[in-house]
Amino acid sequence: MGMMRRRDDPDPSIEWQSLVNKLPGMVFRLHCTPLGRWTMPMASNEVARVCGVGLKALREDARCLETRIHPDDLDAIRAAHAHQASSRTIRHVIRIRRPDGPWMSFEAIASAERAHDGGCYWNGLLAPCPDAPLVVTASSPAGSSTAIDAVAVAPDDIGLPDDRWRRATALADMGVVEINADEGWLDLDPIACRHHGLESTRSRWTAEDWLERISADDREAARALLSTPSLAQDRLRIPLRIEPTPSRTLEFLLERVEGSNRLIGTCVDVTRRKALETLQHDKLEAEKASRSKSEFMSRVSHELRTPLNGILGFAQLMALDREHPLSVAQAQRLDVLRQSGSKLLSLIDQLLEVSRIEQGKMRLRNRPIDVRLLVERCAVEVMPLAQDRGIEILVEIPADSRAVRADPDALEQVVTNLLSNAIKYNRPKGRIRVRFESGEQGVLTVDDTGIGMSQDQIDRLFEPFNRLGAERSDTQGSGLGLVITRKLVKAMGGKIEVLSRPGRGTRFAVSLPMSKTRAAALPPPLEDQRPPEFPALAAKSAEQVVLYVEDDEVNTILMEQIFSSHPNWRLLTASNGPEGLEMVRHNDLALVLLDLNLPGLSGFEVLEKIRASESTRHLRCIALSADALPQQIRHALAQGFDDYWTKPIDVASVVAKLHEELRPVSESG
Repeated sequence: MGMMRRRDDPDPSIEWQSLVNKLPGMVFRLHCTPLGRWTMPMASNEVARVCGVGLKALREDARCLETRIHPDDLDAIRAAHAHQASSRTIRHVIRIRRPDGPWMSFEAIASAERAHDGGCYWNGLLAPCPDAPLVVTASSPAGSSTAIDAVAVAPDDIGLPDDRWRRATALADMGVVEINADEGWLDLDPIACRHHGLESTRSRWTAEDWLERISADDREAARALLSTPSLAQDRLRIPLRIEPTPSRTLEFLLERVEGSNRLIGTCVDVTRRKALETLQHDKLEAEKASRSKSEFMSRVSHELRTPLNGILGFAQLMALDREHPLSVAQAQRLDVLRQSGSKLLSLIDQLLEVSRIEQGKMRLRNRPIDVRLLVERCAVEVMPLAQDRGIEILVEIPADSRAVRADPDALEQVVTNLLSNAIKYNRPKGRIRVRFESGEQGVLTVDDTGIGMSQDQIDRLFEPFNRLGAERSDTQGSGLGLVITRKLVKAMGGKIEVLSRPGRGTRFAVSLPMSKTRAAALPPPLEDQRPPEFPALAAKSAEQVVLYVEDDEVNTILMEQIFSSHPNWRLLTASNGPEGLEMVRHNDLALVLLDLNLPGLSGFEVLEKIRASESTRHLRCIALSADALPQQIRHALAQGFDDYWTKPIDVASVVAKLHEELRPVSESG
């Protein structure tokens, strides 16, 4: 015998309508009678809004939906209904539109159920999917592929058995929750119980029992749901972490029942969605940190290189000055100053290189490499250092060795670093042996007869700035060479291993992928082009005017000193972008040198205005900047600079480049 509803009990049909209207989707029930008449006895209000048909009209006759659903999708619906089977769930994407409106795509999930009159019910859910493809297939239990969709349903009559609505919400895996703040209990349907990790047979829980299952961090927010003040808000959405095993996150969407201190709504397991949101957030934060690191390294490079330009530049001027030669003692002191500055510059470059590799901004171009030729070239480069210490270098690589696949510049740096270390940490009159074996991987080994290392030292070998006690010796180094070496090897798809014993020497083994094709010839080494000794008086010719836009006074004075020994060169200077632009417009210039970080207008903005003017766009413009990051150099050249010179400058090289830049002008004059 069914239980009678008391007069003061809430109307379940009203509560169900309130519930389905809050669901994140459109719930519907579509009914087809044995005679083929279609009606929509129930649905959420959103269905009527999307279709542009009143709920009452749909409840009486749903055939009007035929003009709202795309013809192709309507055919799929009819085909699905013709093959309907009880308890079968189907998925499809359909297109719906209001009269004269645009097509909107929805994902439909529906299941068939035998109706009491011998017809069929389709219980389903529609969810917007604007980016979804318009052709989707859904598989039946038997394995056949049948396209189908659930037509939008707009019911108003909720006074039907609760299990029908539970069937619809089950399609979306939504649990139903009711909270009674006055009496301190919660009702959970079987799906909500499952989401909580509870036995589905138990539906009513005391507030305290429920709170025990909430994560301690979220318990205060959960307790607020049970207090009367929280019910002042008619509708709320709140995520809570539940702590059975494993932990999960449930999102509650609740609405106050009018005239009472009760909340009714749904709970959905959003653990996966929250995890994806966390991953996306972490990804964005990592990208932001990477950008910040790049900007920081660029700024550090600029700020450290700018004063070094003055230190090293004037040191070079003093060393090259024939008119005012230094005494032997002063020259030795100056040489120490130059070496110290060069070491600091090398350290800055290594730090930037580590940063670029870590951020994946070093462009490696792997191709077949002849290992023997490359190693021999590196051995020639370090030979003076080896000869100073009486170290013998043996390259024992057969001429017909197979090629490895690597970036030639990166591999040359790796081999040079390993040979340099083998020389520096070898015993006097020691030996270095370089060999190569090919198999599934190519293995290049560098053996030395040096002091060797303990296992503890090997474990700490690739730590940045850790020189393993060598900083207390007279052996020079920064503690970054091997760090860069390992990162480069890894970036080329290889690995590096170390074997060593104290007093017995060390072996470094670099494994790299083998190439399937033969190696092309390595590009020839750069010729040793010695720039003209400074100062070099150019042949007398027409005066050439160069503009240097630079806001650092020391750098400006240095460039003026360089130009002062060339009577046919005249240097104009400006300390900011607008002033430099004015001088470009009012002087007959042969060349413009631009710093990039200028006040008023940046070097890029000055260049843009020079290129925009018909009278100045022909000028050669060279960036002269302390920002030596490769991506900055590439960007500057792409923006239209004719060349990019980095600070600190090499005075003799700058003089040679200026001769090259001004020569065509001089010859034409």
